[in-house]
Amino acid sequence: MIDSDDPSKNRKLNQTAAKDLDSADQLAGFRSQFVIEDPSLIYLDGNSLGRLPKKTKELAQEIVSEQWGTRLIRSWNERWLEDTVRIGDKVGSVVGAKQGEVVLADSTTVCLFKAAVSALLSNPTRSVILTRRQNFPSDIQALKAAASAVSRDHKVVVIESNGVEAPVEELLEAIDETVALVSLSQVSYRSGWCWDLSMISQEAHNVGAKVLWDLSHSVGVVPIDLRKDEIDLAIGCTYKYLNGGPGAPAFIYISENCHDLINPIAGWYGSRDPFGFDPDSQPQNDNRRFLTGTPPLVSTLLIEPGVDLVIEAGIQNIRSKSVALSERFLFKAEKELLPLGFSVASPVEYKNRGSHLSFSHNSAMAIGQALINEQATIADVRPPDLVRFGFAPLYTTFGEIEESIERTKDVISGGGVGRWENVIPLVP
Repeated sequence: MIDSDDPSKNRKLNQTAAKDLDSADQLAGFRSQFVIEDPSLIYLDGNSLGRLPKKTKELAQEIVSEQWGTRLIRSWNERWLEDTVRIGDKVGSVVGAKQGEVVLADSTTVCLFKAAVSALLSNPTRSVILTRRQNFPSDIQALKAAASAVSRDHKVVVIESNGVEAPVEELLEAIDETVALVSLSQVSYRSGWCWDLSMISQEAHNVGAKVLWDLSHSVGVVPIDLRKDEIDLAIGCTYKYLNGGPGAPAFIYISENCHDLINPIAGWYGSRDPFGFDPDSQPQNDNRRFLTGTPPLVSTLLIEPGVDLVIEAGIQNIRSKSVALSERFLFKAEKELLPLGFSVASPVEYKNRGSHLSFSHNSAMAIGQALINEQATIADVRPPDLVRFGFAPLYTTFGEIEESIERTKDVISGGGVGRWENVIPLVP
């Protein structure tokens, strides 16, 4: 029974309940596979940058000292050429792709630009890229650049939407015979809204348009089956729920049904005979044609341990725990944070969201800074008024859910907002 007159007692009761949940958690053992130097630090920002797997730390030393330091250029023939393809296939297995349909290449934005331009060039009679305002801002910038690169007649049409729920009906009505490409983030970086890949893609296909999905906030935590849902194109980063490390290369998926698409930024590494050094060499026959220059080998190789952990845990198990973590946080927050000026800025129905929850508050930036600097709790802030709490099931615990709510309350009641209201960090 909750004792409204004894907050400290309630806190202990909540922590006891959380311990029971953690004891029953079938993914609990995966937490020990990550570097966690400070167990008192609550990290709820894996939706921006995942934790460091222990095997990645060990692998980095081996790559630098042995593969590079000792074997030098011999590593290309011994493993590097094969490794980049092999790791791409592992990422592909997480998103339901066939072998060879996913390649690791460039940054997320560059991959998006390549995919968008190739789609536009394949359908020259159409001139519209359709997206929504809550798509990732960098994606919209890249889509505009892609449209401009193809012709002056091409344009990006942005469906306006500032609410929690996505304007599904408005989007569907806008998909007509003028649209060459629909491009969306599967999970919105702000609200956490999660699109139905199959439904949107089918509507686009019905009028002869292609769809390009950004999976950055969903890969590794939301079940994805690109082939089953007949997805044309997809890109995504590897440093969030795949724990590939800061600046890790992104991936690009080109369905085998889009075998005629051409890489608009051709380069030696995507050619049929890279080491023939022939400027007239034709592109690779498979999706390696979307590679351009020399891959960033060290960061590419460091992606593998995080992907292996996701594969070992199983995406359905990860999703189940993600839902359990977010549902518990939402339940607690509605009772204990909403009276303190917060409001829910994510879909309440778990089926409609990814693995993070957003809450709006007039003092969001100050709350985020107070949590980091006074409460050893890392969430993140998205201007002007959102605090995001991300749940990475491989290392987030139910105990951290309970304690993070308490620490957020302490920020409000303890005057933390006032102490940090005028501090604006470079990276919120």
